[in-house]
Amino acid sequence: MNDNITTIIITIISVVFGAGGFKFYEFIIKNKREKNKENRSEQTIFRDSLIVRVDKLENEKESCKDSVLEISTELASLRTKVEYLEKENERLKYR
Repeated sequence: MNDNITTIIITIISVVFGAGGFKFYEFIIKNKREKNKENRSEQTIFRDSLIVRVDKLENEKESCKDSVLEISTELASLRTKVEYLEKENERLKYR
């Protein structure tokens, strides 16, 4: 009986610390690394997508700001013209 227990213990130690055991542990570690890489790559893809979208929105914002500035300038010019035309119209009415 004692001899059988010793054989079993030696077999277990050989399996756990043998080449097969190390290959198994290496396989588990590689799988964990690959899962982490996939998670990181998904996060990186999402982050890169956000960066592209923010850049696009920033460019559109600049374009819209330029358009608003141009429209504001045009509006001020037209207001001035209308003001002078109203004055001229009033002057012509009294003549």
